[in-house]
Amino acid sequence: MKKTPYLIITFCLFANILLAQAPASNLYLFDLRKVTDTLFQCSKPRFLTASNLRGYNNHPFFFSDDELYYSAMPAGQSNPEFYSFQISTQTRTRITDSPDGEYSPRPLGDGQHFTAVRMEFLGRDTVQRLWQFPLNRSNTGQPIFKDLNNVGYYAWMNTREVLMFLVDKPSQLVKMEVGGFKREVLAVNIGRCIKKLPGGTAYFVQKNNSNAPWKVMQWNPRAAAGKQISEMCATLSGSEDFTVMNDGSMLMANGPIVYRLRPGVDKNWKKLADFSNYNLRRINRIEVSPDNSRLVFAAQ
Repeated sequence: MKKTPYLIITFCLFANILLAQAPASNLYLFDLRKVTDTLFQCSKPRFLTASNLRGYNNHPFFFSDDELYYSAMPAGQSNPEFYSFQISTQTRTRITDSPDGEYSPRPLGDGQHFTAVRMEFLGRDTVQRLWQFPLNRSNTGQPIFKDLNNVGYYAWMNTREVLMFLVDKPSQLVKMEVGGFKREVLAVNIGRCIKKLPGGTAYFVQKNNSNAPWKVMQWNPRAAAGKQISEMCATLSGSEDFTVMNDGSMLMANGPIVYRLRPGVDKNWKKLADFSNYNLRRINRIEVSPDNSRLVFAAQ
């Protein structure tokens, strides 16, 4: 596995590169520091995908405070593969090498495996299944639910239970258990982002067929029947990607600006950071490290 050293690009050079070229999708990493309950500072910008400026770079996720995985499709490849980026050593490692496409890497939580949505090409059919891989890459992995072929996105609630966005008309939020066959539909017409919260609940976005605002909803499996899903807040207009910090607050971007909202405390989204100086037009796929000290996102 080839490791490539990365340079930490200074603020000015970082901005100049973005002004010179506006790639379709790249990854950007910042240190994140909480100053007060409502004030945060972003510093030490890193441009993570300089070697693949015009390619596909997306789906970042922190596997630890010092390592993140992401999907990338360099020139010459037909499908995205996984790469890891070690922040302290600034090295990149290719994780997968297959004729299929891998998306949405997540640690399983058992310390031994990670999972992904794999787009497989089986004859004339294309299926999207949830796969499991060993972290030590001792084998090429296996599908977790062999007959479930329309998985779009997912979030592990624990090492056995998983919430999944199923691609359908309309889309479905379902809960399943590893080794089981029961599919419990929790909601329909949802957004692609699902986040587990401390305490075993989860957030997702409820979309609407009308012009009504989208809503962030909470699923609470411990609530009484019929009351497990409740409304938390409206999303930013047209935004569906978000992440959740350790204190339960949410981060969501709209254009080049990242906003924060504390459910139950804030009535409106409040600006956390404006990245327009980096010539970014649209931020999505936003994530924070487990200790909330770093922020990564994909952007145009």
